[in-house]
Amino acid sequence: MHLGVSIRAAALATAGVFAAVACGGGTSSTGVNPASPDKQILRVNVDTEPGTLDPTQQQWVYEANVGRNMFEALVTPKADLSDVQPGAASSWTVSSDGLTWTFKIRSGEVYSDGTAVTASDFVRSYKRILDPTVAAPYESYFEAIKGASAYSSVDAKNSTAVKTFLDGLGVAAPDAQTFVITLANAAPWFKWVTSLWLAAPIKQADVDAGGATFGAVTADAVGKLHGNGPFMLGEVVPKDHITLVPNPKFRTQPKLQKVILLYIPDGNVEFAKFQNGELDITRGVPNPDVPTVLNDPKLSKQVLRGPTLLNWWLDFNTTRPPLNNADLRLALAKSIDRDSYIKNIRHGIGTPSTYFIPNGERGYEPSDIQKYDCTAAKALLAKAKAAGVTDAQLAGLHYEYGASSARKPTAEFFQQQWQQCLGLNVIVDAAESQTHSRNLKTSVHNYWISGVSGWQADYPDGQDWMDIFTTGGGNNFPVWSNKQYDDLVNKGDNAPKQADRDAAYSQAQKILEQEAPVMFLYQDEKFLLVSSKVKGWQRSALDDDWIGDVATATSMYIAA
Repeated sequence: MHLGVSIRAAALATAGVFAAVACGGGTSSTGVNPASPDKQILRVNVDTEPGTLDPTQQQWVYEANVGRNMFEALVTPKADLSDVQPGAASSWTVSSDGLTWTFKIRSGEVYSDGTAVTASDFVRSYKRILDPTVAAPYESYFEAIKGASAYSSVDAKNSTAVKTFLDGLGVAAPDAQTFVITLANAAPWFKWVTSLWLAAPIKQADVDAGGATFGAVTADAVGKLHGNGPFMLGEVVPKDHITLVPNPKFRTQPKLQKVILLYIPDGNVEFAKFQNGELDITRGVPNPDVPTVLNDPKLSKQVLRGPTLLNWWLDFNTTRPPLNNADLRLALAKSIDRDSYIKNIRHGIGTPSTYFIPNGERGYEPSDIQKYDCTAAKALLAKAKAAGVTDAQLAGLHYEYGASSARKPTAEFFQQQWQQCLGLNVIVDAAESQTHSRNLKTSVHNYWISGVSGWQADYPDGQDWMDIFTTGGGNNFPVWSNKQYDDLVNKGDNAPKQADRDAAYSQAQKILEQEAPVMFLYQDEKFLLVSSKVKGWQRSALDDDWIGDVATATSMYIAA
């Protein structure tokens, strides 16, 4: 969930991930001077207004776009993704048994108001992620910490039980500059978890002052939320945009003086604004306009295109009959012609996918389990009916997507495919984007079949993917639960040998594909429009929409 110029392809290949390739676009910065400070304004579309400014609660790309720029974690990924490098921590060591991780907080590390960042701030922030009363969506990624595996058994309404649980976690601050994490089992991948923006320190005084409204996306949030990243809030205009400005206390000052994050959910509107010079970076290009862009002598030079570790799928709400029937879910998955979808709807952008972990990352395994096969899909539907699924239930199936004219053709494609193959008349609903996001959350799950959602790698390790669908996970939108899957993922997460991890994850993937709580659709590639005046953009396969790490935030600029 987690977007260049200087791409070290060989190093990326060694790391087992894609290198990002720029095709046109305004990213090369060789010999190009920056414009004057008053011209250093970057306008970016993030699609949807963040639901929160609290990094602990952020879950979506449009929220991470804010969090990653305002907050810095202990470490950050290297540009070639081969390892992590110092962030808020200047150095760290790992004990020989792999259980004790000791981080030294960078000397002079401060929040945007000048208040010192201490190891105790990290203790509080890590405990906050694991606090059952907070219900952080990324909580499961931190269950490798000693004592954290009991999270799901703690009664959030029992304050004594919650305190006992939090006090027993393996996080400590023996002094102001030393933060120690103790793991339950050796987990080499945990270094990537410590690089997540949501694992950054949060100023406790801000949390206390905000109370129940801490992180609210309101105009008065400016000056009330102090991060330790390169940018801070400059302006919040609800329902329109957020403006980020440089954090004067950050160790490296960005060249950009304003980053305006606009909320434009309609791809056609976004495309028009870019053409009119009102937007510098798009999230993509409307599918029908891809041929036009590629054939346009001006626009084609502003295309930035490259592979990414991003897989898209549809979520099936497994708690809502008849989608609690695995045969029905697999029937729906096998009735979609993904090749036709990529050709006719996506206009050649992306690769059909019937697998979980994306091509380019360790653990990628091609699979035919969900492959398009209408005959097999019909047989599975008949099997589901024999098990009790009724025609009345099938007639009540709904497909919900975030309202956008650019997304409507996708919804209609699925509707037609299910009708043509299975004879099902699935009802299509367009919901406002934030409403759709809220409906997907596991505390709500008010949907049958979700519009296209998916996962962008947060870090290059299979654990980042496999833990999504474990029982009770904050990103498990299908609310699916399978003990065998959970056990295999747990084994893969904790096995000391990589071969054993790979074997466990491989078995778990097959269960996921067969049980089909999600229907895998396609692996994406980035296809963006970037103004020729935007320079210094360092891209990697982990990037989401427009930015991936602190280094990029401080290197981007507007050319003279």
